[in-house]
Amino acid sequence: MNTNLWINPYIIGKPINKPEEFFGREDLFQFIEDSLNADTKFLLLHGQRRIGKSSVLEQFAHKVALQKFVFVYFDLQSHSNSSVSKILHDLAEEITEKLGLDSDIITLASFDEELKANSNRFSHEFLPKVYQKLGDKNLVLLLDEFDIVSSDNGILNQGNSFYIYLQLLLKQQTKLFLIPVVGRFKDDFQNLYQLFKSPPYQEVGLLNEISARRLIIKPAQGMLEYEEDAIKAILKLSAGHPYFTQAICFNLFLQAKIEEKSTVTSSDVQGIIDKTIESATGGLSWFWDGLSISEQVVFSAVAEAQKIAIKQKQSFPEDPLRLLKKHGVIQTELLTEATKKLAQKGYLDDTERRVKIELVRRWLVRCHPLNQEIYKLEEFETEEINNILEKVTQLSQNNKNQSVIDHYEEIFKLNPNYFSTLPVLAERYLKVANFEKALELYTRAYQVNPMHNKEGLLFAREAYGKNLIEQRELIKAKIQFEGVLETEPDRKSAQQQLIKIKAELVKQEAPLREVEEQLIKDRKKDSRTPTRQGVILGTIAAVIALVSGGIAVYRFLTPCSSGQEKVNGSCVLIQSNISRGDRTFFFTIPNTSRDQGIEAFKEGNYPRSAALFQNAVRDRNNKPDPEVLIYYNNAKAREKGNSLTLAVVVPADNSQNATQEILRGVAQAQNQFNANGGSNGRLLEIAIANDSNNPNKAKQVAQQLVNDKSVLGVIGHDSSEATQAALPIYKQAGVPIPIISSTSTANSLNGRNFFRTIPSDAASGEKLAQYAQNSALDKVVIFYNPQSTYSNSLREEFTNKFKGQIRKIDLTDPTLNIEQELKESASQQVQAVMLFPDVDHTSTALEIAKVNANNKLGLKLLGGDSLYHLQNLNEGNEAVEGLILAVPWFREAPQSQKFADSAEDYWRGGVSWSTATSFDATKAFIKSLSFNPSRQSILAGLPMIELSSEETSGDVLKFNKEGERQSKAILVRVKNGHFQCLQCSP
Repeated sequence: MNTNLWINPYIIGKPINKPEEFFGREDLFQFIEDSLNADTKFLLLHGQRRIGKSSVLEQFAHKVALQKFVFVYFDLQSHSNSSVSKILHDLAEEITEKLGLDSDIITLASFDEELKANSNRFSHEFLPKVYQKLGDKNLVLLLDEFDIVSSDNGILNQGNSFYIYLQLLLKQQTKLFLIPVVGRFKDDFQNLYQLFKSPPYQEVGLLNEISARRLIIKPAQGMLEYEEDAIKAILKLSAGHPYFTQAICFNLFLQAKIEEKSTVTSSDVQGIIDKTIESATGGLSWFWDGLSISEQVVFSAVAEAQKIAIKQKQSFPEDPLRLLKKHGVIQTELLTEATKKLAQKGYLDDTERRVKIELVRRWLVRCHPLNQEIYKLEEFETEEINNILEKVTQLSQNNKNQSVIDHYEEIFKLNPNYFSTLPVLAERYLKVANFEKALELYTRAYQVNPMHNKEGLLFAREAYGKNLIEQRELIKAKIQFEGVLETEPDRKSAQQQLIKIKAELVKQEAPLREVEEQLIKDRKKDSRTPTRQGVILGTIAAVIALVSGGIAVYRFLTPCSSGQEKVNGSCVLIQSNISRGDRTFFFTIPNTSRDQGIEAFKEGNYPRSAALFQNAVRDRNNKPDPEVLIYYNNAKAREKGNSLTLAVVVPADNSQNATQEILRGVAQAQNQFNANGGSNGRLLEIAIANDSNNPNKAKQVAQQLVNDKSVLGVIGHDSSEATQAALPIYKQAGVPIPIISSTSTANSLNGRNFFRTIPSDAASGEKLAQYAQNSALDKVVIFYNPQSTYSNSLREEFTNKFKGQIRKIDLTDPTLNIEQELKESASQQVQAVMLFPDVDHTSTALEIAKVNANNKLGLKLLGGDSLYHLQNLNEGNEAVEGLILAVPWFREAPQSQKFADSAEDYWRGGVSWSTATSFDATKAFIKSLSFNPSRQSILAGLPMIELSSEETSGDVLKFNKEGERQSKAILVRVKNGHFQCLQCSP
């Protein structure tokens, strides 16, 4: 069996125009036929996108058996902002061409200008000539993407001139019929429905089982045989949705071709699901992009509830709103309505607790998990909330705690699901000893993000427990510490408190039992007197006082846990997302010496803190911890006094790996500097700030750093989006804070206080363009995402530098057929494929590589650094052999090897490029330090610094006048399953 000769018969994302490739819809065509026979002038078809509406229109001539009608298909997709005259001109051109009419009917060259002057020429002159040629036949216009036509007042607005024109046209023309198709739901086209006087309408919905089975079996008949279980598995996944049925079968066919097999089993179907999700991303995304935020969150909740039910083998999933409540979400009217709207749109089944299409559910769980999507609820009332947050910043500086609390509460009135405020407000309530309110807020914060808010909740419980002990409420205190252990069973601080509470309760019970026994004896003797009763009551009071006194004593002797401070004898959370040694950002990494060092640091005992941090550096599996190494150097700097301070901003709570990589570079540079005595006897201190790669939080961090006058400069932020958000705040400070980015490549980042140690997208694009031209590649095809800043920027820079011919393909195009595009490119003598995916489309880029290899097209592969990961090597396998990438730093490059070796020795393992560029950023700041440095002096000094390759991670470090590093990207090639340096010379 030679499967290489097989051509994939399944069609993804493009209208089907061949009748033998179209299946089902018999009832729909019968409805249309009956309606036209009844002289119904306007029929409206509607349905979800990717449901096959365009294919239905393409099939009219084959499926509707009416001799007195001729059908002309016209796609309005490209006319979203066209004038009426432009649409009518192109429609006239389409009618003339499709019906094969004589050219004397219309002179198209001049007709455009004529229509601009008078649009009625279409109805009064053009259409009568068409009818004359058609004889006794009627003209039916099939208008695809009918809802795309817009006006200043918006799509489908009653004031839209094109729709008004059509309405009048239908009244005038007896031989004209319209069948438009809209990619909307019934409730979404009410204006259009009313404008055309409530016309008959029909939904283009899911295929019935018989039609779906034919769609699965017929196209590949003679090549593939589907087992019955496989067909059932496909139907379960697609629910009869033609696009997803085709997508699943398309990938099954590819897999069968590769494996040279002719039978499809149910296990084959299960094994192809992930690949199908990747290849059908465009169609799947439509289910998401048209939804409101509330609908998106509920949709994710339904998918998550189903996932839980399947895992727990429950027949009926949990109510999505109830599940949202468990995740800390307050139910709002919008969320309640969202469930109903999703059901009305056909996204959910009749129970409103299941996603109707299983493949969509799996995609939701994978690409839109609930714990990620609920944060979108913060986008409501954003402008008003940002104004309040600005006021809060000012009030915090003036220590007006109650006013701060009142303003935060105002935020929750505007948006009860503004989650970022939960832990912050909880800390505020904790400081004023409102423990119950603090616990309420921390509990919600923990439900929203357990990892990030676990410590806050536990600290709050412990603080409340200690306060209850002080108030002699031992039983209630016991409940709090038991609650701590339910969340973290091995927490020693809670265990110790429970031991003490139980001991005190035992002591308390013993004398009371003695008193009770004596009372029983006295009753038996019946000889009690008032005096005797007074003695007994006094004894009881004394016992209680003794017990209470003991509790009060050990309350003040108990030390606080890491991340807390003592306030009036109670431990409360330190309110800060910046640490110099007084807290850890890695609570999940156990390190006793580190925690003890933090306590000593908070107490100002810097010699002891430094000693403990030094022990803690290698506590973590004998691998140095960069955060702890920074704290060790900070303690030494504090001990010496008059330290110099820089800040590094990292996404500590949502990307620990990226944070560790950045901190390694900063810590290594700081440690070298301090070990050599610093500058004029002053050591370097590093403040670590966490912005979660969240633009709003990045602004808050930036404002805190601006307000902290000791901070001389900032390394960060990690993402371009976070940096973009924070940069204006650094710029607008009295004296702008210099900022050096080691990881953000966006070309849009700039300013006189902005520098960068990583090559920008411009450098990478230029490097790839030079390589292409030096390799005699004069015609390439670029696959990119025009919506991605990184991807589009890299595409633009390459295009500007490349002198040859370029085809551009949108990776996000829902109709993208990779095999067809590559074959068409090869037929046009394209020599290379430029892969510029953003991180969300790297899998699509790898699929392009695989299709190129499988079809033996021989196209060379080049790409950007988004593909520079070992995971992509493993997934791409032989298909990415020979792939050329432009990267910011490569450990095996001759100039990088010295630093790579020293860093590997430092950290007991290889380091990434972000470690190298962060090391260079720190070294740049160090080089700019003067005798008495200030923000202003550093800002003036950075443009003039020059670091040799011996002082950096490999390349000379010098900034140009735009603050860009004067270095080039490095080309690496995949060879034998490994990255190797290309064009490197010692």
